[in-house]
Amino acid sequence: MLKATTSLLDGARSEQFTAVIGQIQTSLQGVIQSTNQVRVHEELLRAAGVRLDRAGAALLYKMRLHANTPLRVTALATLLGVDAPPVPRKVQQLERLGYVAREPDPEDGRASLIRLTRSGQETVDRILAAHRDRLTRLFEGWDDDDVRQFGALLERFSRSIQRDTEATDGV
Repeated sequence: MLKATTSLLDGARSEQFTAVIGQIQTSLQGVIQSTNQVRVHEELLRAAGVRLDRAGAALLYKMRLHANTPLRVTALATLLGVDAPPVPRKVQQLERLGYVAREPDPEDGRASLIRLTRSGQETVDRILAAHRDRLTRLFEGWDDDDVRQFGALLERFSRSIQRDTEATDGV
């Protein structure tokens, strides 16, 4: 199977290759659509015991990736890929909940830096645990070797996406 797959990728773009790419495209669209559903997000938060909207959870997750680095609101907006105006309201909500804290920016007295609190970290960890539980359910009935192979191939594909994105962004 690997040899056939390799020849698909190395050779001229055959009809078989085009069909496989179409299958991958359709499958990825299905995955994206199902994971972006509001009810899936709500179920994950319910399972995690967290009362938070999707935007708040996304902001906490991005902050967890930079947990040791307090960030300005503009940097948070960039991480989220959104315009800055709605981010301060979301930060205020998360601050009221105790998930983030504000501190003065030593480089600019007018600005604040936002950092994830221990409570925010624990909240993100609960959401991620609920997500892992969902993934475990999705793989019920799969052979362990198939899950390992899928994981390895998905990681490889993810690295290809990252390289392509970085090249596109000029990073």
